[in-house]
Amino acid sequence: MSGLKIFFANLYDLLLLVAIWIAASVPFVLWQGGNFNDKPFLVLAYQIYLIAITYVYLTYFWVNNGQTPGLRTWKLQLISADGRIIGRNQANLRFLFAVMFCLIGWIGLLMPRQQLLQDRLAKTQIIDLKKSAE
Repeated sequence: MSGLKIFFANLYDLLLLVAIWIAASVPFVLWQGGNFNDKPFLVLAYQIYLIAITYVYLTYFWVNNGQTPGLRTWKLQLISADGRIIGRNQANLRFLFAVMFCLIGWIGLLMPRQQLLQDRLAKTQIIDLKKSAE
């Protein structure tokens, strides 16, 4: 499978997440005003808030059908190593590893198996639905 498809599927999801972050930021900024950057505790709370939104967005799709909107658009699916849709624990692990390794996890796409580091660690894989149907 092409690592480019995985990259573009994740880029698509990132664009959707940015839109969600902007919409979710409006109430926070209205509540705190534009100068909440002066309060380190509020900055930390805001960052945790955005990470929580990201967690809910990604794990909801992973657990329900293995396809975020980006994966669905590129006809890809996230599954466990045994071929089933991942469960909540595996989704939590994958999200944790993705946050921990952030950009380093993408190096796996340059390897022969073209698998993200978080997928290797969480024992998940992204499959191409077009190739598996053949």
